[in-house]
Amino acid sequence: MLRKIIVLVVLAVLLLLAAMAQQKATVYVTLWFDTEDYTSPEPDTIILPLCRILEKRGIRATFKLIGEKARDLERKGQKDVIEALARHDIGFHTTYHSQPPAVSAYLDRLDWDDGVQEFLRREDSGFRDTKRIFRRVPICYGQPGNSWAPQVFVSLRRWGIPLYLDEGTHVGLKGKPFYYCGLLNVYDMAEQSTRMGLEGAADYEKGVAAFRKIHEKLAQQGGGLVSIYYHPNEFDHTEFWDAVIWARGANPPRERWKTAGKRTPESRRQALEYFDRYLDLMQKMPGVRFVSASDLVQLYADRSAGRAFARGEIQGIASALTREISFQSVGKDYLSAAEAFSVLLRWYLRNSSVNAVRAMTGILGPARREPGQSVGRFQKWEFRRACEEALDVMERRGRVPEIVWIGSVPVAPADFLATLASEILQESPEIALSLTRGVFTAEKYAAEDSESVFDWVIHPAGFHAPHVMDLAKLQCWTLKPAVAH
Repeated sequence: MLRKIIVLVVLAVLLLLAAMAQQKATVYVTLWFDTEDYTSPEPDTIILPLCRILEKRGIRATFKLIGEKARDLERKGQKDVIEALARHDIGFHTTYHSQPPAVSAYLDRLDWDDGVQEFLRREDSGFRDTKRIFRRVPICYGQPGNSWAPQVFVSLRRWGIPLYLDEGTHVGLKGKPFYYCGLLNVYDMAEQSTRMGLEGAADYEKGVAAFRKIHEKLAQQGGGLVSIYYHPNEFDHTEFWDAVIWARGANPPRERWKTAGKRTPESRRQALEYFDRYLDLMQKMPGVRFVSASDLVQLYADRSAGRAFARGEIQGIASALTREISFQSVGKDYLSAAEAFSVLLRWYLRNSSVNAVRAMTGILGPARREPGQSVGRFQKWEFRRACEEALDVMERRGRVPEIVWIGSVPVAPADFLATLASEILQESPEIALSLTRGVFTAEKYAAEDSESVFDWVIHPAGFHAPHVMDLAKLQCWTLKPAVAH
């Protein structure tokens, strides 16, 4: 009898502790709006009502504007709208969004460096006008539709944008924020990307049920992030503003542009009312905290950049890299495969008095895929020289080399890194070493090229971008989880 009582007491305590943990768990909600329609001749009348709802609830959201939309508000003298938006975080959403060619289309035909320059050429004017009109550097960027490409990230870094905020399946960790190409990404959030439909009570109930389910799961896991997005024009229109003009690659002259159908006043009022109720419900749920893009940058700041790695940690990194080339967990921090490469190179080449080294920050993956020799035996002095050259490339060019030359032999970076890791682990007195085959598994976090991953009403029928996705896989050298602090 006493044993049963003890068991029941222990179970009760465990249940109480679990309930307390759920109460303490923070469920972060980031709310963002792709703010787009610049084709309507009428002034914008939907942004202000949305901003009033957010202001009433004390929610700071993120509005990602097309450059031409920001210009359109300025041309129409809508200072009140600009001022209302400026009280929230401002992001950039390309210059013209859906006017062809789409981002994925024009970047799929270019190599890495030319793609970086072409994106800057096409999109810089919209970025600069958005920055001028709102008197700040946009905090984030997100692609139009599903028109994603990795060359974009270099341009974002040059502009000083620290966050990629959108939704898609091109690359990611299925529900968890991550770093990629040196930027924080809230992307590929899977079931943690949710939203309520805007067509009445049934949509409201469905949206509430979906959020409750996500909230319960995250609370049990100790917290997490939910991504919710809308377009202001959804509250005002019955169809998408761009689909009526540029669907499936169409490119009509401006005089043939159409305007999207409008909601009735009652339908618009109802959409706003249910949206307000949706926010109200979320705010009342335990542990929910709304965060804007700038909050996310602080919340998921990368702390690995400021720390040094000593022998024991480096041995652990090297051991893991001999099995697979991917991101590495070191204590509470993560290193991307590229960062881990820089750590091992610096350790191998260090002066004997140095007992810790730091990772290079912001290093990119290779710019192209090159085959290398996968077998061979080399003198250690020539391997060391190859390490010096590899590190020099990384420090000068800011990316993993496409090929590392050991004398006259080209070696792929994954094989070279695995060989370096093996050499660090063995510390062999022999004067020669053999190549170790590296297995680059990080690329599994990028999707395979397909029509479905680029599915968007604006892309031409059957569109896909194999070169874009090959580059995406190469840049998985830079991928690692982001940790909330």
